[in-house]
Amino acid sequence: MIEAIESEKIINGNGVLIEQLNEIASEIINRFDSKRQNKREPYDHSDMNWASEIGHPCKRFLVYARLNWKDRQLMDIDGEYRVEEGQRYEWELKKELGDIGFELNETQRTLLIPEFKIKGKIDGLLPIKAKLADYPDLRQAPSELKSISPNYWDSTRTIEDIKRHRAWWIRGYPSQLNVYIYASGSPFGFFILKTFGKRPRVLPMLFDGELIRADFAKIEDVNRHVEAKTYPEPIPYDPQICEMCGFSHLCLPLKTTDFSEIPNSEIPILNHFLELKDWNKQYEELKSILIGTKEKPGRYYGKNAIVGDIEILTTIQNRTFYEVPKDVKEPYGEKREIIITKIQRIGD
Repeated sequence: MIEAIESEKIINGNGVLIEQLNEIASEIINRFDSKRQNKREPYDHSDMNWASEIGHPCKRFLVYARLNWKDRQLMDIDGEYRVEEGQRYEWELKKELGDIGFELNETQRTLLIPEFKIKGKIDGLLPIKAKLADYPDLRQAPSELKSISPNYWDSTRTIEDIKRHRAWWIRGYPSQLNVYIYASGSPFGFFILKTFGKRPRVLPMLFDGELIRADFAKIEDVNRHVEAKTYPEPIPYDPQICEMCGFSHLCLPLKTTDFSEIPNSEIPILNHFLELKDWNKQYEELKSILIGTKEKPGRYYGKNAIVGDIEILTTIQNRTFYEVPKDVKEPYGEKREIIITKIQRIGD
């Protein structure tokens, strides 16, 4: 048997065999990815601010989310997998709560604060089985289920930990739950947290009047900008915030000198893209996913990165576009910025 395998190696050559195996691996990865592509298209919430985004540290982002929701970039493929895994954790946690007699009520109930144009869907109302001294008739409270990365588990032990967390999206969790507490008229709510291989964590949170006033003031300013179709000034560039922003390709100045981090797991699909020499349908489909256009950006549109021997380069060019009416004899032009993103081998 071993001799037969060795004989095949001699006939085919290790290089040819590895190349064929890599093609099989790429096909498997592409099929994994294709199940998730375009499943999270941008949602229209031009008329409302989302409760889940209230805690975002950039008002300009919140205005883009209303006025330019169609232009929002889709998250990269690893982000898709993280979201899918988080949803699976939260579904399992919801089921476990039911199994131990704390089934959530009114899951995904829509809560509105019309005067501030805020809308959200709550994970559920947690039953209150004890008779509380100050609230003897209270029987349920708003609750949010969150899957936490193992890297952040030890730093999310208390509500104060979450409010002061170094990760901006975790710092924003209390604003979301606080809005639900306010909208439901409850004096408190609960975070129910889960991570891989650890006992779940249940954290009660009292209504925070100071936080709600700050968030409402921010949203009032967002609403004024949306009504006037104007934008707040950009925040100082912050890699953690700006590199995760789905509107970075719209927010000027574009930080094209900063390099994005691309995981090695992306190498097979990038190699596959570069190997498609002919301008065929498969090439165009993959190009729309990886690069896309300003109207529908791909996962690398507007980015610079190096992974393996592949580089992603973005340049900004000023071009003049002419639209000549019939009654105008001499052409005139309008200058616009064009963002061009290329994927290529280093040195090509």
